[in-house]
Amino acid sequence: MLAVQTGESGCLAVKRWRAVSSFNQAVADWFFRRYLVVLSLTLVLLICSILSVNTGYVKRLPETVAAAYVRSAFQGRVGSGHFGGTGNSLDFALLQPGDILLGGKPGGAYGHFTHAGLYLGEGQVMEGYVDCGITRQAVEHYHQYDWICILRVKASEQARKKAVEYACQQEGKVFYPGAFKPGERYWNCTKFIWGAYHREGIDLDSGQDLWITPDSIYNSPNVVVVAREGLMP
Repeated sequence: MLAVQTGESGCLAVKRWRAVSSFNQAVADWFFRRYLVVLSLTLVLLICSILSVNTGYVKRLPETVAAAYVRSAFQGRVGSGHFGGTGNSLDFALLQPGDILLGGKPGGAYGHFTHAGLYLGEGQVMEGYVDCGITRQAVEHYHQYDWICILRVKASEQARKKAVEYACQQEGKVFYPGAFKPGERYWNCTKFIWGAYHREGIDLDSGQDLWITPDSIYNSPNVVVVAREGLMP
C-alpha cells in the first residue's frame, strides 16, 4: 500500500513539474514573440515617468529621441530595423584606433543610423548587443549594413588612445537599450563611445538629450567623416 502511495506521489510530482515547465515555456514563447512590442511599451512608460519629473524636457519634446521613437512606433518601425541585403564595400583599411563606425539599415526607430562601434585596431571593434553586452567583434561584419560611415574624432592621438583604453575597460558590462547618459553600470552601443571621449573633454552628443543616438554622434561638430557609403542623411 505504501509503495502504491509513493508511486502516486511521484506521478503527481512529475505532472506538477511538467505543468510548471510548460507554463514557463509558454511565457517565454509569448515574450520572445512580442519582444519588440514589450520593449516599446517599456520605453513609452519610461518616457512618461521622465517627463513627469523633467519639465524642461517637455519644452523641447518634439526634437527629442523619445518623440522620434514614439513617432516611429506609430508608423510600425520598432527597434533597430532590418538588413535590406544591400551591404557595402567600404574600405576598412582607412580605419585608425579611436575611429567610430556607424551602420544603418531600413526601419530603424531612432534615426538614420542604427548601430555604432569604436575601432580598437587590428581589425577589432568594440560594440554593444543585448545578448552579449559590451564586446569586441571583427570589423568585417559591418559590411552587412546598408549604409555606413567612418567618423574620426577631432582629438589628439593621446586622447584617442585613452578613449580606446576606457572602452576596453567596459568589455563584458551590461547592455541596456534605454541606458541614460549618466552612470557607468549600463551601456548601449553609443553611450560607451560617448563616455570614452567625454572623459577626455570631448562631447559627441550634438542632440544634448537624455540618450545619445548614432545620429547625434554623426552630427557632432567634434567629428569629421573619413569615408561613407550608401544612403546618407
